[in-house]
Amino acid sequence: MVRVEKIDSRIWAIILSDMRTSWLVWDKKKILIDTGLPADAPHLFSGLEKLSLTPKDIDFLALTHIHIDHAGSAGHLAKENPGLKIFVHEKGAEHLIHPIRLMDSVKRAYGDKFSAVGTMLKISSPQRVIPVTTGDHIDLGDSKLKVYDTPGHARHHVVYFDKTSDSVFSGDALGSRYPGLPSFVLSPPPDYDKELARQSIDLIHGLHPKKINFTHCGQYDLDGQSDFYEKLKAKHDSWINHVLEILNERQDMSHSEIFDKFVAKVPDLKHYPAQFFSFNLSLKGILNYLKRLGQI
Repeated sequence: MVRVEKIDSRIWAIILSDMRTSWLVWDKKKILIDTGLPADAPHLFSGLEKLSLTPKDIDFLALTHIHIDHAGSAGHLAKENPGLKIFVHEKGAEHLIHPIRLMDSVKRAYGDKFSAVGTMLKISSPQRVIPVTTGDHIDLGDSKLKVYDTPGHARHHVVYFDKTSDSVFSGDALGSRYPGLPSFVLSPPPDYDKELARQSIDLIHGLHPKKINFTHCGQYDLDGQSDFYEKLKAKHDSWINHVLEILNERQDMSHSEIFDKFVAKVPDLKHYPAQFFSFNLSLKGILNYLKRLGQI
């Protein structure tokens, strides 16, 4: 069941599930950051109802990127709110207006889990989709969200920095932070890039946020965590190196063999079988990256 948590006087976490959060910043203008899967739309609307809001009360939607678990309910929200303005990286805008290719990609990635994802609805009025990148800001009235281009996880990824709360809405640029679980790298296909991911981590570090608002899942206080960013970059390096070590043993392994060896090499992973689907996507992204580099 959806939960709603008040973070401070302006920010609310709409916890769609243990895996996904949509963020509400309530200023003179109200903005949601990320929407979860298409199947999460009823939960998102229920969360708004708990705050005595309807979809029509939301002025803006800001998407960190257009992966299905972040942008999936955008069309559902827009259908209920004809005046909604949607901010997204310019490389992701077309996929909101015409989501057919995106949904085909999701079908391939999710396989037999696809039925639980739901179907994206297209944004019927293209003028409602507003491309953003570094240097842009979203004016909420008494505060602004600053936009920063953060490729690596995806080429269409941005984060939103809120100076008022000294927090960053990080999407997947800083991996996951599920309650009770270690921090995991998120490196899915088709365009994961380790070097760009590291650069984006450094960019966010340079903003000096005190808190990270993870879509996966909830707020994380950086107080006393001075090594957070270096540890995260080291995980990107180690995951890549583990895959290279495995393939140096034998290049003709099946994907399932590579995955089993990968899980065995990363001690954290084998204890969390519920996350194996996510780990498998990350492995596919790493393999794609290494192929592009010509290293495998």
